[in-house]
Amino acid sequence: MDAGEEPPLRVYETHVDTEGARLHYARAGSGPPVLLLPGSGGWKLTFQAMLGVLAQQYTVYALDPPGQGSTEILDRVSPFGIDAIARCIHDFLDSVNVQRPMIVGHSWGGGFALRLAELHPGRVARLVLIAPAGSNARDPWEFRLARLPLVGELAVRWALAGSARHLLRKSFVNRDRVPEDRLDDFLQMMRSARNRATLLADMLRVERSVRWSDTERDLGLVDVPVLLLWGSQDRLFPVRFIEGFTARLPSVEAHVVPGGGHSLHDDCPDKAFALLLPFLAADRA
Repeated sequence: MDAGEEPPLRVYETHVDTEGARLHYARAGSGPPVLLLPGSGGWKLTFQAMLGVLAQQYTVYALDPPGQGSTEILDRVSPFGIDAIARCIHDFLDSVNVQRPMIVGHSWGGGFALRLAELHPGRVARLVLIAPAGSNARDPWEFRLARLPLVGELAVRWALAGSARHLLRKSFVNRDRVPEDRLDDFLQMMRSARNRATLLADMLRVERSVRWSDTERDLGLVDVPVLLLWGSQDRLFPVRFIEGFTARLPSVEAHVVPGGGHSLHDDCPDKAFALLLPFLAADRA
């Protein structure tokens, strides 16, 4: 390594078993804890670039929630909706001995973060929500299609690559920023996983179980500062959804980023991090 060159980021990947799931995650950096909760595909597809940025100042935990990435649901009997996922995230924090992290949640991960804050007050320091789920607005047609019997099974077993590529590209405005290499890595992981059938079944199980009506109803219980970021050209969760959050969250700073898509932090990283980093740093002031 040349003099003055920064050492490569060390990322530790492992898993913990909770009552409901075998949760896969990565850890990097040092400092106050930040938990990353991704949308579809898991942390590598959603947050690989952000982990490197935040790990310069924080201890970052990037988690695959149930139904995403490499995480496997162990409870094959009980319903596995939003409250069960929030409980798994709570148990994960206990397992890694993190009491009160800041949380960055994207898409469904933002909805999971909100439900955790609603059900477990005191476990969250502040929230960054990037185009989050959590309102009871109508889902995109791709998600509704996956809930149909047989159609959903065909989509995840035989058309996963095409479906994933379509959703990823739809979440960007700036096509040159689409992380095709990360998508290829995700698809290779799914193809080679020894428990591939279980992971695909978990993906559908969560998709068909999660509903956001309770999360939306309880938004007023979120008693921590919230930064809400939305791309003006989001084609998955239209920017008009932002109004449902700003009207109900008690302490929210909201920004619509011009020219941004659903994966705002990768699509317009300079604009997104210019808002995100000062908000996280305010917790250290």
